[in-house]
Amino acid sequence: MNVRKLLYPESSAVLAAAGALLGALAVGLTALGNPASTGFCASCFLVNVAGALGLHARESQSYLRPEILGAVLGAFFAAMAAKEFRVRGGGSPARHFFGGAFILLGCEVFIGCPIKALLRTAGGGAAGLVGLAGLVAGVLFATAYLRDGFSLPAPRALPEGAGFVLPGAAFLLFALSAGIGETFAGSGFPSGARHAPFAASAAAGLLFGAVGQRTRFCVTGSVRTAALARDFRDAAGTGAFLLAALAANLYLGAFTPTLSLEPGAHTDLLWAFLALAMVGFGAVLVDGCPFRQLVRASSGDIDAAAAVAGMLLAAGLSVRRGIGSSPAGVTAAGKIAVLLGFAFFLALAAWKRKGD
Repeated sequence: MNVRKLLYPESSAVLAAAGALLGALAVGLTALGNPASTGFCASCFLVNVAGALGLHARESQSYLRPEILGAVLGAFFAAMAAKEFRVRGGGSPARHFFGGAFILLGCEVFIGCPIKALLRTAGGGAAGLVGLAGLVAGVLFATAYLRDGFSLPAPRALPEGAGFVLPGAAFLLFALSAGIGETFAGSGFPSGARHAPFAASAAAGLLFGAVGQRTRFCVTGSVRTAALARDFRDAAGTGAFLLAALAANLYLGAFTPTLSLEPGAHTDLLWAFLALAMVGFGAVLVDGCPFRQLVRASSGDIDAAAAVAGMLLAAGLSVRRGIGSSPAGVTAAGKIAVLLGFAFFLALAAWKRKGD
């Protein structure tokens, strides 16, 4: 395998190898101390970051996650190295902002982003598998609108400085969380959330971001591409992620088939399905699930950065207003958020059909 295939992966084999690496890496982070089935979860970790930044006050969900900061920086460095860092956007920042917010809220009702749905399934959780089924259903529903001409306004080139805001903020927070400016970090960033050692989390985050940027890894995107173009190369990466995570769990003795005892999850299968169906539907319309939005924003996409801002604010709102689920079940506020998300994305899809 030559270096170019690694830097510009296109074949199913290389994409599958990259997906398997990420899946094994995520399970490894759980073994090192991250919460069960949460080796990497963009939505859960954004909730942690929101708490660290004072957007909510629940210490058990507050930690300046180096995995997220590392993913932003890894994607940024990979984009720069491949000369793919291009600042563009401005076509639909408001729609991306609200779309990102609803996607995050849907993830919190399910308890996890699409990546965590893979990890929960690989750990034996039935609710994780049901959530994945909902995600696929939502993506397939959205593809009908794509075939009918749905599109958002095309992005345009923007001043280069705008693209450095998110990577710059991630670098500053990364430095603070690593111990530079200990007084500020110690008072401002509580660390009640369970976590792997900082160095391991940071290194894994950098690798997740870099690999995600080079491979365009996105669970929802892989389903969309397979459905629309009958191109299964991206799906090979997603499938390999799931299989590698399953193999790692089996090796570590962490595979426990269960409906009712899945750690940190609820057993309301209907709302697990609906929540990720809304996430899949919306992610197709705004071009990416939470992880993919982080990667795109780190590569200079300002619309994706607006989605990240929406996700971060929604992460704080989810805790403050009791929208996120818990092992006790789905809250009334969470159910309302899912229904409002469906309404928002249906309105967006209808409005932008055939370029209207």
